[in-house]
Amino acid sequence: MNDLIQNIEKLHTTELGTIRIQKNLGIDADDIVEWCKETIKQANSIIGQGKNLYAYGKGIVITVNARSNTIITAHKINAKVRAMEKSDYACLNEFLYHSIFIPDGENLPPRSIINDPEIFIYIKDFGDRPGDLGVIAEQSGQVVGAAWTRIISAYGHLDNNTPELAVSILPEFRGYGIGMKLMHKLFKLLKENGYSKTSLSVQKDNPAVRFYQRLGYEIICEKLDHVGHEDYLMIKDFHSLKA
Repeated sequence: MNDLIQNIEKLHTTELGTIRIQKNLGIDADDIVEWCKETIKQANSIIGQGKNLYAYGKGIVITVNARSNTIITAHKINAKVRAMEKSDYACLNEFLYHSIFIPDGENLPPRSIINDPEIFIYIKDFGDRPGDLGVIAEQSGQVVGAAWTRIISAYGHLDNNTPELAVSILPEFRGYGIGMKLMHKLFKLLKENGYSKTSLSVQKDNPAVRFYQRLGYEIICEKLDHVGHEDYLMIKDFHSLKA
């Protein structure tokens, strides 16, 4: 990130790059390079991958060749969702951490919190149990979100036939509809594998409650988790509700 900001005045693009950016974003700025520079300065995240740097912010991603400082293109964030592969399991630690709800005003917990057995059960030896299914969201080749299920005795356990669902998006990619895409793809995958419903647990004061309700989840009871938080147990029935 620092390299791109430090070299911000070296950024340039080609005539084709200008046309591409204008077309992709539907903008008609007088100076596309200056527009990109200002957008990069306000980026939420800048990530290096291979020979390129990707600046994310305001719902768009700007691609810059790190060696030549050439702005290659820019387009709206529109993550692609696919089934989770075995090679993706390694990223579940990161997404498990980002799935933890942090109320406003509270400090982020240490990353070691995911080693708590009550939490780590959501990913331990993933792929070895019935109901271990998942989907991944990718943006410009980077994994930015994940949703997965397991049949485990955890916070959202209903019975031994109902997979419990978890979903997580990297903070800088929230608010772009990625979570909705992940959930719909996972619902389809669950149904294809013979499951008729899925459950989840969510803290009562988590705004995600409304997100789950829009997806067809219903609250069936309230309970306390192992540290005393008040949670909802929510269920989505694929037979009676549309995915």
